[in-house]
Amino acid sequence: MSLNVSISGYGLLQDPHNRFPDIFVFVLNVQQPQSVASISTWTVYRRLEMFEQLSQSIASEFPQLRLPPCPIMHAASAMNLGNLHGIERCRDDLQRWLAHLLSYPYQNSLLQSHAFVNFISAEANTVPQGLLLSQHFFPNQAGGLPAAPAPSASADHNIGEMDMDFMFAGGDDASKDDDQFQFDHMPPPSPANGTLDTSNFDMQPAEGKVALDDFHLIKVIGKGSFGKVLLVRKKDNGVVYAMKVLRKENIIKRNQVEHTRTERHVLGYVRHPFIVGLNYAFQTSEKLYFVLDYCAGGELFFHLGKVQRFKEPRAQFYAAEITLAIEYVHNLDIIYRDLKPENVLLDENGHIRLTDFGLSKEGIQDDFSGANSFCGTPEYLAPEILNRAGHGRAVDWWSLGALLYEMLTGLPPFYCRDRDKLFEKIRQGELTFPKYLSPAAVDLLARLLERDPTKRLGTGPTDAGEIKSHPFFKEIQWDLLALGQVPVPWKPTFNGALDTSQFDREFTDMPINSPDTRSTYGSSVGRRQLFRDTEGLFQGFTYTDDDSYMEFANRGPLPPSHF
Repeated sequence: MSLNVSISGYGLLQDPHNRFPDIFVFVLNVQQPQSVASISTWTVYRRLEMFEQLSQSIASEFPQLRLPPCPIMHAASAMNLGNLHGIERCRDDLQRWLAHLLSYPYQNSLLQSHAFVNFISAEANTVPQGLLLSQHFFPNQAGGLPAAPAPSASADHNIGEMDMDFMFAGGDDASKDDDQFQFDHMPPPSPANGTLDTSNFDMQPAEGKVALDDFHLIKVIGKGSFGKVLLVRKKDNGVVYAMKVLRKENIIKRNQVEHTRTERHVLGYVRHPFIVGLNYAFQTSEKLYFVLDYCAGGELFFHLGKVQRFKEPRAQFYAAEITLAIEYVHNLDIIYRDLKPENVLLDENGHIRLTDFGLSKEGIQDDFSGANSFCGTPEYLAPEILNRAGHGRAVDWWSLGALLYEMLTGLPPFYCRDRDKLFEKIRQGELTFPKYLSPAAVDLLARLLERDPTKRLGTGPTDAGEIKSHPFFKEIQWDLLALGQVPVPWKPTFNGALDTSQFDREFTDMPINSPDTRSTYGSSVGRRQLFRDTEGLFQGFTYTDDDSYMEFANRGPLPPSHF
């Protein structure tokens, strides 16, 4: 059990002389395990501005963690509703934020922060003079709110995207996403079922925040079925980004609207050092633009292709960082579903960053069920996806096994050019291992590539904890790894900030403005028609990094007409 902080009630701090307006105060219950049989519990009382002060302090102390800001402005707006519903919405936002701070690996860092320790302990069990407590109390852990997950038992103590092909997006496999079909028929979210009510949120596009003219377009660094990825520099501050440009017409033709909406929604609130961050999103009548963190080290796929296979220490390092990223999204009830070398990028320091969340699925807490879509990249599909038996978080650990196998051997475990034969081998083919693999590597791969998801490593109550405690990772110091303090096995070298030598020349030699395939909407009249046809589909796409917390606090799947 780890430290847990829950907002259990509220009250008004009143000035007996009526010199000042009443001050709203939340009641926080703090639980800290002292031993297996003993838990220390205390209560603190915190005003809204104290949450904001904490947010600013820890952001300054730990900039590398990319922690989401406290939703103080949105919280204050909710409070202005002046009723219990508004107060509950405010509490839910703050509770989600606290749960995020207390998730592994952040908790270990925050416990070293004087500001955080003071926030959860100063004036403990001391009721402020003049506080009038409400008779309404919140449950300790409201439904739908993430609990703070415990660190692994093995812990020491208490990007731009290049490959944009969805593989199964077109042709015979193109069909309405089974998961989305179910979602379309779900009742609207309400506070009663533990999901935040979004009816009062302004989810309309934010006009004038950012546009294509705000960037210098420098070079192509990736290309896929729906568009390109460009290296760009923002004109006002000189920051370099990766800009993913998607043609709306292609997205619609290939039945990828929901996948694109999912990626935009998920990237709006995930924040992790090993996941590519979204900085801006905007659109024109014909295209969608994701402005992402630039990962100058390029794709893992590119580097694996150059050396054929990695030595075990290098593969171990990448697999460990990937494990932390997957653990993080699982803690947010997300399954990733598209782990492959093309979707693992390296930043300028040699750390991994997961990208492409178009196939991810939100709201999944179970290891074996909750999702039904037939989606992913063929070589990395788990058997339960092929068998259309329903799937959950366990599919990500199968894909980790397939990727680790490829890093260590140079090919996926059941590689075959014929798709039908490939699927048959995934279902029942023999898993073989080269003799040069260590016993620990063989054991880990065999347990990750277990066809029965109920027996697969990572499907126990600790999720990633089972994997992190495996002997293959015995040299990994997980807390230091999470903070980026473990030396990388390989660091890319650059000749200036705009060096693209770590990207395939197949991409970097492309002209930025190369003509696209002839569009059905080629004329100006056609482009206006496209805008009318897609206006509702991509409503609410615009984003800046300042919006991140509202989306984090409001992260449940949104109604079909919004992101």
